[in-house]
Amino acid sequence: MKKNFLYLTVIFGLLLMAGACNKDDDNEPVVPGPVKITANVPDNSNVVTFHAEAENAIKYVWDLGNGETPTGQDVKGTYKMAGKYTVKCTAIGRTANSEDSITIQVKVGDPDVYNEVNLTLSGYNPATGESEAHWMWVDAPGVFADGPRDGVPDTVYFNPIDYSYWQNEGGDIDSAALDDEYTFKLNAQMEYVNDFGKAFMINWAWAAVRGEYTDGLPEIWADVAYTGYEAPKSSWSVEHIDNINDTLKFETNINGKMMPGAYVIHLTNGASLGMESAGHDYQILKLTHDTLWVRYDNSFPKNLGDYYDINDLISEGATPGDPDESYLKLVRKK
Repeated sequence: MKKNFLYLTVIFGLLLMAGACNKDDDNEPVVPGPVKITANVPDNSNVVTFHAEAENAIKYVWDLGNGETPTGQDVKGTYKMAGKYTVKCTAIGRTANSEDSITIQVKVGDPDVYNEVNLTLSGYNPATGESEAHWMWVDAPGVFADGPRDGVPDTVYFNPIDYSYWQNEGGDIDSAALDDEYTFKLNAQMEYVNDFGKAFMINWAWAAVRGEYTDGLPEIWADVAYTGYEAPKSSWSVEHIDNINDTLKFETNINGKMMPGAYVIHLTNGASLGMESAGHDYQILKLTHDTLWVRYDNSFPKNLGDYYDINDLISEGATPGDPDESYLKLVRKK
């Protein structure tokens, strides 16, 4: 009997202790205290370090204002462009959060962002900080051309420049394209803006398979001015690609200088330049202050024969799935 009583006394004591612990847990703060952010912004670097403090925080989540969203109490961010950025930190608590933000002034950017290609494409004006180049179609011979890739590797871009393609087309561009403006913004987001006005031009083959046409199936080689297009929000970048090997080399004409290798414009989020087609990357053939020549993938959809008579396609040189490329010449709006 005494043993049982002693046993019950021990169990009761343990229960009281557990209850006291639970009560203490319930009283623990669940909302982090105010967030205090400190930043170390060097005068000669575009890499900024950050530290956050908040009582009772179990995690820190950042928005560095440049697209980066790291986690941790100590983080760092890389800023391509000089300028002001709003940096926010959220302190995560057990059941609630608190946050604060600061504004930093980055004094230097990534030097490569301001290279000759980016500056010419964007028309960046350092006095205003604005990108002032707006690229447009012109109604003149040699504006748009299509050419098969006979005898060259099936890589779309990696083949020598052949300027003869510019003589393949006359000035017969649909008037719906003539009000288009394309802008490469040199800013923190590297925005690409497709302001296509009334309608956007779509390659006939891709318009057919996507159903992006209005008055019946497009005729073979008859491109479509599509009024239902919505330009996505997009960013841009230019990649420099070295020559493939000693026998297959290429150069790019940048402001009259032949630069070794290829320069390819990458557009994100499915955005297009000039004509919606198979791809969203554009090899720069020649770039000056006033004119932009590019080449891009215009390969035919593999299911094109579901929409057109296969014999008609083959006789027109538009075999489904065949690799093809197109050439586009844009001029800077005056």
